[in-house]
Amino acid sequence: MSNEKENMREMFEEMFFSPLTNFFGPQVSEEVRNHLSLARIEMLKAMRTFIESEIDKLEKTVQD
Repeated sequence: MSNEKENMREMFEEMFFSPLTNFFGPQVSEEVRNHLSLARIEMLKAMRTFIESEIDKLEKTVQD
């Protein structure tokens, strides 16, 4: 992954997931931390799917 993409990913994760981490803090159980981690992964996958579909739409518009 390029440095620019990695920096963007880190900025997004900091903005989106840090408040959750700070809110729940270290006092939550390992089970809750695992659940939040899996939810984070699924959220990122959903966002990737959305972004890829938007890119496809734009590419089709440019080709027409």
